[in-house]
Parts: sequence; C-alpha cells; structure tokens
Amino acid sequence: MKNGTLVFEGKRIYLRELKEEDASQEYRNWLNDPIANKYLETRSASIKELKEYIKEKKENENCIFLGIFIKNSDKHIGNVKLEPIDWNDKKATLGILIGDKNYWGKGICTTVVKLITKYAFEKMRLEKIDLGVLSENRAAIICYLKSGFKIDNFSPKADKRENALYDTITMSIKKND
Repeated sequence: MKNGTLVFEGKRIYLRELKEEDASQEYRNWLNDPIANKYLETRSASIKELKEYIKEKKENENCIFLGIFIKNSDKHIGNVKLEPIDWNDKKATLGILIGDKNYWGKGICTTVVKLITKYAFEKMRLEKIDLGVLSENRAAIICYLKSGFKIDNFSPKADKRENALYDTITMSIKKND
C-alpha cells in the first residue's frame, strides 16, 4: 500500500495518496483562509511546509493521508487522513478538510467519510474509528452522523484556541455498527 498509490472512487470524487507536488498555492490558500481553517489546528503554512508535511505523512506507517479530488477535473479540493493508526488495538482517528469552499454542502464529506471507513474496516481490518470535533462545527457533525458515527462524549470548554474555549464532541464508529 505505501509503495503504490492508494485510490478510492465515489461517483463524483476520488481519493488518492498525496504527493509532494500536490502542495499547490491553492492548497496553501485553504490553510491560510480564516473561514476554511476555522476548525483546524493549523492556521497557516508555506508550500515548503506542506511538502514536508506530505512527505512526513507518506513515510509514517501509522498514517493514511489522502487528497480529495473531483473526478471530471482532477481538482484537489481537500484531504482526509487516518492518524494515528493503532494496529494493536485496531483503531484510528479520522480527520477531514474540504478546503475548497465551492464544494461545501454538496455531500462530499459524507462520501469521503464512507469511503475511508469502508476501506479501514474491510482492507485494513480496523475495528473502530474515532474523531474529535468542535460542537459549533454543525456541518461536520451532520456529515459524521450521516456516515454512521455516534456521539461518545460532550466536553464543555475543553479546547482552547485563540484565547477562546470551545465545547468538543468525540464520536466513533465500530466495524459492526
């Protein structure tokens, strides 16, 4: 899997392993856009930093890091990752970013989450995928619920960002859910 290119396909999108050359100005713009990065820990990045990040993730055997691309144009619109992957406990943590705001609210998040969880359960033989999300990120929560995730925990004022405290929700899905 790490030697070849991992690819998943939906009707409108496909996922593939990111390459250093995918570190484009447009990708950089997502991470520097205060609306697109509102729920991210990363608030800015240079192209050089993006290339280093992609390389680091690709070399990490406890990480699957994929770009989200539109089928008819090969346009890179976001990323999804499973990290860290705990092979012993057969679980991983999910993270997703639809960076191109033109593709928000179009069901792409749900498609991506369903593709990556199916792969994790069927091919990677994982048993559980979890994630954390800020409670005000309603669109993401709806996406995860539509994809079969369940709310595990609500933690008030558990995440501090830019001198503000945010409520967090942890969610998970199990192979046999």
